[in-house]
Order: sequence, then C-alpha cells, then structure tokens
Amino acid sequence: MILARGRQESGGWEASSRVFERALALIQENQRFLISGHVDPDGDCLGTQAALYHFLLQSGKQATIINPGLPEPVYGFLAEHTPFGVLGEGDKLPEHDVHVLTDCSTLDRTGCVGQAAQQVTGVQRLVIDHHVGGDQGDGDVLLWDPEAPSSGSLIYDLFRKGGMPMSPEAAEGVFVSIVADTGWFRYSNTTDGALAIAADLVVHGVKPHLIYNAMYRSRPVETVDLLAQGLARTRFEADGRVAVCELPVDYVTRAERCGFHSDVVLDQLRSVEGVDVVMILKARTDGRVKISLRASDRVDVDGVARELGGGGHRKAAGAEMDGPLEAAVGVALGLVLDLVR
Repeated sequence: MILARGRQESGGWEASSRVFERALALIQENQRFLISGHVDPDGDCLGTQAALYHFLLQSGKQATIINPGLPEPVYGFLAEHTPFGVLGEGDKLPEHDVHVLTDCSTLDRTGCVGQAAQQVTGVQRLVIDHHVGGDQGDGDVLLWDPEAPSSGSLIYDLFRKGGMPMSPEAAEGVFVSIVADTGWFRYSNTTDGALAIAADLVVHGVKPHLIYNAMYRSRPVETVDLLAQGLARTRFEADGRVAVCELPVDYVTRAERCGFHSDVVLDQLRSVEGVDVVMILKARTDGRVKISLRASDRVDVDGVARELGGGGHRKAAGAEMDGPLEAAVGVALGLVLDLVR
C-alpha cells in the first residue's frame, strides 16, 4: 500500500504537494476509472464522487460512477451534471483499470459493488477517505487524512496540486461534501481550512443558498409525519444520556420512498440537553440493521461502531448488523451503555 496523507498546519487542514504525487501519477498512468462509494451514500460520498468524476473528465479519462444504491432525491441537483449509476442484480462492473473507493476504504462497505469487485482481477484500487482507520482499508494507493473536514476536500486539493482549474460542477461537489460533513459548519471539524475552501468554492460560482434549498427545503409533506413518528419511537436510557430510536422495515421503506433521511431525527435528538449519544437503528428489507451513532464532545462512539463491524469518527459513526431489529438493539445498546457509565 502506498499512503498519501495530509497534515495539520496552523489550526486548519492543508495538504502538502508531495501528498498527492502518487495519486496523481496513478491517474495519469491509467485511462478507465470506476468510482464507488458506501451503501446509502451521503452528501460527502456523493459530492466527492461528483468532484472526482469531473476531475477525471478534465484529465481526459473515462469515468463511471457505480454505487450500490441511488442517491436520495435531495441530491438530484448533483445528478443533473453527474451520472450516478447503480449496480443491478446480475450486472457486471464496467471495464476499468482503477477502482476508486470514495468516503470509505473497504470493499465490504460498498455492498453489492464490493462483492462484484472481488471477482475482478488486474485492477488497482485508490481509496479517497477521511475516516479514522481508513489506512487499514483495501487501497493500493491511499489518499487519506482523518484531519480533513470531508473526503471531498481531498479532491479540492487534487485540483490544486494537479494544477487544474476547477469546473463549477466539481466545485459544487466539493462544497456539498463539506457542508454535509460539517453540518453546514456547525460541527467541530469546521476548521479555518474548511471555511477557506468553502469561501474559494463560492468564488468558483457555488451558490450556497440554492444548495441549502435543494437539500433541506424540497421535501414532501409526508416527511413531517415521518419526523413525528421517528421522534415518537424514541426512548431515553441512562438517565437521559442515551437516546434510542428503533425504526422498523415499514417505516424505513416509506422513508426511502419519499426521500426522508433519518439524520433529520438525529438532529432533533442531539439538541436535547444532557444527551451524550443518539442511536438510530433502521431495519432493512434484506434483514440487516443499519446503526447510526452521534455523540457529544464527552463521548467517542467510533470504538462502539468498530466493535459492531463499522467505524467512522469520534462523534459520528455507524455500522450494520444482522437482524432482527430487537436483537441488534440489545447488542448495540449494551455497548453504548457501557461507554457512558
């Protein structure tokens, strides 16, 4: 594995020129690129893919994005200029020289895409990620920095270090990645570096108010009921320090149909005084359970996620487990209660 990593400078994140030399060389030496991200791709994953896609096109390369699922409808504005493909049942991956994993570092995080990729030989893998533990992934070349505000911020530097002008489409992708992972500049990873990148992206033509409207002011009326139901399914443990929300299959299916994301419920629960950990567990139609964890400054949930086979950041992490929902809740909650005691 060849590791490219950024460094912390003057309180903000900045990458040195040599960090990206191997990644740029890999891109220059190859022609066909497959870009994939994790299951249930979020704003950071999709924004990173959009920015990288346009970087590759500007470099004269062939690029195809194939994910295990479609983007949420709120990211439709990205799909207007970036084709997000989905691997259908029985489909084969397109021919490629390099497989790029975005916002994750292991093939198993990419679901059915990763399963198909296991059957492909003779390709190199480039990981572009900022999660803790990303250096333990499946990349032959690793563009990784846990201090970066988002995975997409690495693409911003890829443009700079490659000496390439950033297109409006790529700038929009990077901006989406940053606002998604900094919670629109509310979280602790909102460094001076993150703000400096965002300011430069606005210079490149990004319209923050239009992106905000698309992401948060375009949801159907049905999402109000889903928010109410999600909050109603919440209980508090450990004297109010842990909020647990269990979402059954019918709820999750309905939410997916209308583009409602459980992060809306998470944000409401995180605002409750005294809550150190918010857990949302979603039962999937395939029998698996997705677990999302958010924490206050006093708690580190990355370790819990890792014990469950996942990972992430100190204050935001996740994992997947075998069902049924009740059994998954018992295991995950036990670990969280041990954490806050």
